[in-house]
Amino acid sequence: MSSPQSKLAGVQYMRALASCMVLIGHVIAEAEHYLKIDMGLGLIPWTRGVDIFFVISGFIIMVSAQKYFERPHGVTQFLRNRFTRVVPLYWFFTTLMLAVLLIMPGAAKDTQLDWGQAVTSYLFIPYERYDGRAAPILSLGWTLNFEIFFYALFAFALFMPKRIGPMVIVCAMTVWVALGAVANFEPAVLRVWSNPLILEFCFGVLLGHVYVHHWSGLQGRNRTAAVLLVVGFGLLVALNAIPDMPRWIASGLPVTIMVGAVVFFWHQRSITGPLSRLGLLLGDSSYALYLSHRFALRALTLVLAPMLSASVVSGWIFVAVAVTVAVVTSIIVFYLIERPMLAVFKRRPANLRTV
Repeated sequence: MSSPQSKLAGVQYMRALASCMVLIGHVIAEAEHYLKIDMGLGLIPWTRGVDIFFVISGFIIMVSAQKYFERPHGVTQFLRNRFTRVVPLYWFFTTLMLAVLLIMPGAAKDTQLDWGQAVTSYLFIPYERYDGRAAPILSLGWTLNFEIFFYALFAFALFMPKRIGPMVIVCAMTVWVALGAVANFEPAVLRVWSNPLILEFCFGVLLGHVYVHHWSGLQGRNRTAAVLLVVGFGLLVALNAIPDMPRWIASGLPVTIMVGAVVFFWHQRSITGPLSRLGLLLGDSSYALYLSHRFALRALTLVLAPMLSASVVSGWIFVAVAVTVAVVTSIIVFYLIERPMLAVFKRRPANLRTV
């Protein structure tokens, strides 16, 4: 892992925000379902933290891929980099989910063992399960099906000049989405991979293009960044409240404003103070939190929920405990599982880098 000082601190904070939004959304839904209450927090689109991840991914891939253009074996090194960063930890939790389904099938919520689904989960191929939803056995992995598809497409950009290649891929992805809307594909693979959500990666690539090729930098404009973050979040809430608003517009555009705010205006040089360090730690462990929180939440639901009464106070107790347990678990996973995995794969080959 690169040192905190070499990272875009604002992007790490946004990763932390994205993972915590998804976590809080799932915890609230669990509390409301099992305690039979309404916590009154439905206006905030918590699970749209995923859309933040997609835009960040497009930005980071665009920026980090610059060193692979016009370089021998650049495509291979890029794909190895992405494999190392994403796949091992996902396979770990996919295997853990498979073990749960085999050993304790009753402990898994809304998931049934399907070997076709299991195999395609490891291969990142969208698979339509028993209820019609296209998702892997670790249901959170639906986002990884989009991520890997985006990586594969972006790899083709590396065969072209660095100023042109990414823009060609953005145009190709846009045309592909339009074709999917017209053709209305039936197979799950084509239906998922032509989903307009992939445009959110394009938004991130466009931010990265401006950052790499046209941005000279405005240091220390944290107030400007904060204002844009508030505006973006307000739009996220407002647009998601409009019925039938396409998600790539209702969520994609507001979170692009939010990510752009921290990319272009947040002060990146100094990382001091406990809140900054906590934000960076949560950013580092955001992937671990995303993949692990369902396990922590499910275990806590089975143990804690029966002890609580059907009241909003009990709901807040459940949310506070569940969020704390899930975050602490993710930090443990990051240090004891994810980082050692990254270290192992970085040694093969020696020049492998992660971002």
